[in-house]
Amino acid sequence: GRSVYSDKINAAYSACGASGTLETVRQLTGVKVNYLITVNFRGFRQLVDKLGGAWIDVDRRYFNDRGGPSGYQTLDYVRFRHTDSDLYRNARQQLFVRALKDQIRSGFSLTKLPKVISVLTSNIEVGQGGGKDVSAKTVLSYAVLAYSLPPGHVFQSRIEGHI
Repeated sequence: GRSVYSDKINAAYSACGASGTLETVRQLTGVKVNYLITVNFRGFRQLVDKLGGAWIDVDRRYFNDRGGPSGYQTLDYVRFRHTDSDLYRNARQQLFVRALKDQIRSGFSLTKLPKVISVLTSNIEVGQGGGKDVSAKTVLSYAVLAYSLPPGHVFQSRIEGHI
């Protein structure tokens, strides 16, 4: 419903909302999008806290002992991009995902499950094509799939010719 303009693909959400984002991705890539998952920043912080954090060797360039009321936060680390490029930020985000997965594998217990589920249901929205509700069984099957993937099976694709 807006005039055509040029921007990064990730700007579609803030400019056009969920439906505009789906249409933007479909138009640019021809890819049918089955689900749109929206996670707010508060939920990201809460989930990391409930899972016990993640241990990462932090490059000295990103060291910051003054951030936030309780120090430098994971969200600050994965979103930082003031002195480097999106490529470095993407690499940090991938390091974090690997570290969090390692933390879950080594330190997750069933006693944490109710708190994790509470954080997820309070801070994540999953939309499905056609406006249908996503079943709990579907969400659980994807969570089990993500947990069970061996190292090296998570990848990122780049769309050539699009910046």
